[in-house]
Amino acid sequence: MKNFFLLNLCISGIKNIEKMIEIPFYKKTIKDDFNPEQYRVKGIYGENGSGKTAIMTAVKIMTRILLDRNYLSDSVNQKLLAENINKKTKAAFIEAVFHADFGIGEFTYRYRVHLETRPDGRVYLAGESLEKKNGRYSQNHYLPVFITQDGDLIQFDEGEKYEFCKAKTLNLLEQRSFATFTDEIKAAGYEYGDDIWHHLFTLMIFAARINVGIDGDDDHHQYASSIVQQETGNAVLHEMETSALFSWSIPAGRDKGEIMILQKMMPVFMEKVNKLVSFVRIFKPDLKNIKVDVKEYREFYICRLIMMYDGYELDQEYESRGIKKLMNLFDALDAACRGDIVFIDELDSNINDVYLDKLIEYFIYYGKGQLCFTAHNLSPMSVLKNSKCAISFISGVNTIHTWTSNGNLNPENAYRNGFIEDSPFNVEASDFLGILGGADE
Repeated sequence: MKNFFLLNLCISGIKNIEKMIEIPFYKKTIKDDFNPEQYRVKGIYGENGSGKTAIMTAVKIMTRILLDRNYLSDSVNQKLLAENINKKTKAAFIEAVFHADFGIGEFTYRYRVHLETRPDGRVYLAGESLEKKNGRYSQNHYLPVFITQDGDLIQFDEGEKYEFCKAKTLNLLEQRSFATFTDEIKAAGYEYGDDIWHHLFTLMIFAARINVGIDGDDDHHQYASSIVQQETGNAVLHEMETSALFSWSIPAGRDKGEIMILQKMMPVFMEKVNKLVSFVRIFKPDLKNIKVDVKEYREFYICRLIMMYDGYELDQEYESRGIKKLMNLFDALDAACRGDIVFIDELDSNINDVYLDKLIEYFIYYGKGQLCFTAHNLSPMSVLKNSKCAISFISGVNTIHTWTSNGNLNPENAYRNGFIEDSPFNVEASDFLGILGGADE
């Protein structure tokens, strides 16, 4: 079992993040005493429009590039990327530094990806690299695993294997990550136990262990697919963002309350539903059970969840927004507690402060993975302030400030009163006079 920990994230050119920002998740230097226990949670706060969702979007783009070889060639994804790449810079950069523990050895990697909007309006992979840190104590000394630039493999290995892989990927690396060429690498004579296989699969497993949940209002897949359909005149089967209860399930599309499950996965699905019942009962003790309404469709089951109470049943679609939000968060929170790296945009929306704080507190005490979330609700700061590197503030001028203890000042008061650099809340009640009704004309 591989354990991963995201150490640092750098982003520029995604949505409204024009300048480079750096988000730390751990201290700068990893020594023999590497212990992530006090660093497992990160809350990101900022003014409206400061770039919180852009951070989540950047992480999702990075994982999709690594896991989906057709990501950059898909017309709907291209439409989304064209909107997500900053309009001024027309280029984006994402860097993730992560720690991998295999039980028999530990490694630190730095993965970088450059994206570029070209004159034809399409987004291309302008460059990509994976590097392995040379020793645990060196801060900036990395050895390259592979480097690509403008569609060309410029560093990988020496001799015939390099030339073979270079020829196989020629003119393709602007549309696909080099990490997705595992079949070609195998054809070059590499075997699973070789270093290059080890490094590439580590990178891809790292990406697969990241879950990103973006708020529904910022999920533009359906809109992008409708635009592509209008432009081409062809029906588009768009990829819906997984807003279903479980990250491995597929929203059926016809009705957002329906979930498509492979028939062979049904026992796992039912086990998850049983855990979900216990989870929801914490917030609604009168819930008796959750019934699964099932219809067969090819190799799938199309499922609807029916909430069962004393004397009546309720389709999940008609539950309160808060309960539906908690149900949709269940699998992500469970994954973070089991060891995955989970990003959740607007974790606090539609959730009572008390529940929110207790969920975060549970993760701090019992979580095995990482949880990074954005929020506007300041209540969790009282829970986070005792963890290390746990609160970061993003400003409207693309700066990141991470909270460190400062005497008796607490982060909530510091933020609310404008004591966090570049994040002044200088709005007064009187500013709304003459704009909103209620004052004498």
